Amino acid sequence: MIKTKSRIAKTLRALFGAALLSYPATFIGMETKAQEQLPTVMSLDYCADQYVLSLAQRNQIIALSDAAEDQFSYHRARAKGIQKNGSSIAEVVIYAPDIVVQTYSNAPRMGEITKRAGIKLISTTYGRDIEIMFKNMNMIGSAIGQQEKAEAIIDEYKARLAKIKNSPQSNLTVSYLTPSGFTAGSGTFVDDIIKLSGFQTYASKKHYTGWLELPLEDMIIDPPDIIITSFFDSNMENQSRWSLSRHDHLLNMIQDIKTIHLPGALMACDGIFLIDAAEQIRSEAKKMGIIE
Repeated sequence: MIKTKSRIAKTLRALFGAALLSYPATFIGMETKAQEQLPTVMSLDYCADQYVLSLAQRNQIIALSDAAEDQFSYHRARAKGIQKNGSSIAEVVIYAPDIVVQTYSNAPRMGEITKRAGIKLISTTYGRDIEIMFKNMNMIGSAIGQQEKAEAIIDEYKARLAKIKNSPQSNLTVSYLTPSGFTAGSGTFVDDIIKLSGFQTYASKKHYTGWLELPLEDMIIDPPDIIITSFFDSNMENQSRWSLSRHDHLLNMIQDIKTIHLPGALMACDGIFLIDAAEQIRSEAKKMGIIE
C-alpha cells in the first residue's frame, strides 16, 4: 500500500513538473500582460478630457475636469459616472495619478508641484494645424499605454481627412455666428473648418481676422450665401437681450438664408473632431440641396 502511494506521488510530481515546464510558454505571458498596470490619468480641462476619453480605458481615469459632462463636451456621454475635479494643485496631489493632462496652464505652479510629487504632467501643443492635433493624440496615447489605439484613431481620421479634401469645392460664402454675436475670422480654427468643408468663408471676403463681433451692417448690405451657427444648443440662455444674436433682423436672416446649426461640442476645442464638424457641414449642405 505504501509503495502504491509512493508510485502515485511520483507520477503526480512528474505530471506537475511537466505542466510547470510548459506553463511559461503558454500562460505566463498572458498572465503577466493581464496583471500589467496601465498608467492612471487625470485631465484638468474639458479639451484635455476629450483626449483622455478618446484613448484611456475607463479604469485608467482617476478624474476628469468639472466640465467633462457639459453640453459643449464632445465625449460627455463617456464622462458619466467618472470622478470630476476642479483642476487645482491640491486635487492633483490628493488623487495622485501617474499622468496629468492639460491643454492650458490651470495653475502657475502645476509643473513644479507635479514634478516634486512624481506625477508626469503632459501639456498639449497648441495650434490649428491638424498634424499638431495628431501629434497630441499620439503623445498622450503613448504616455498612457494606448499607443495602438491612438494610431488607429489617427489613421481613421487621416483617411476621412483625405476624403473630404478631395470633395468638390464650392464658391458659396459661409458666415459663422455664435449666440454672443461673434464670428470667426481668418486665423481661427473655425475658419479652417469652413474651408475644409469645401466652402469659401465670409470672413476672408470681408477681411475679418481673429474673433470679432459680426458687423450686422455687412450682413445686411452683402449677406453670405450660408450661415453656420454653433452653441445655440447650449448657450442662448446666457446671452443678454442686447446681444446681436437676438437682433430681429439677424434672426430673420437666419430664417431666410440657408442655415446649418452645428452642436457646440464640435466647435468647443480645436481637436481632431474638427473633421467631424467639416463632414457635418457637408452632410447638412447636401440635405438642403446646397451641394450635390
